[in-house]
Amino acid sequence: MRQHKKLNSLLLYCSLLLFTLCGYSQEGWMAGAAPSLELEYGLVGVNSRLYYGPNPKVCFGPEFTLFPYQAFEENYDISIVDLNLNAHYIFELSHKFGVYPLAGINHTTERERFIDRSETNSENAFGLNYGLGFHINVNQFFIFSEFKGVTGELNGEFLTVGVIFLISKTQQKAH
Repeated sequence: MRQHKKLNSLLLYCSLLLFTLCGYSQEGWMAGAAPSLELEYGLVGVNSRLYYGPNPKVCFGPEFTLFPYQAFEENYDISIVDLNLNAHYIFELSHKFGVYPLAGINHTTERERFIDRSETNSENAFGLNYGLGFHINVNQFFIFSEFKGVTGELNGEFLTVGVIFLISKTQQKAH
């Protein structure tokens, strides 16, 4: 039943993202939000990001993803907090569609809660991010989807689907 609710929530988020198509350049400051799925435990979380694009091919910035406590097994909950600094190199396949590899650094905090014993354990570790994503230019924003892996002491894999809004465009210099 719990997995069914998670899937319905994720599908609702994704369906809200589909709007009329129209494009613009990915230069300047961008802010985004997205639901995120942790693939090992099936946790559903929320991702937020602030990116800077100095040109149409490159963007980078911090991300924060929270997976609040969720039941993994009976009397056992798990929570994950991810802090990332990622960079994307964008290959525009058309004026509306681009793909990108991603790379970056990560700090993960995993918390386990044993409900029947009132016990909590916590682990922290740094790691490296790798992944692949794509975006679609949409009326004044981007829809994106990406797979991200974390390699290090606390490995993880994540699927994120969301939106990024251009909040400040880079000023063009006069020649």
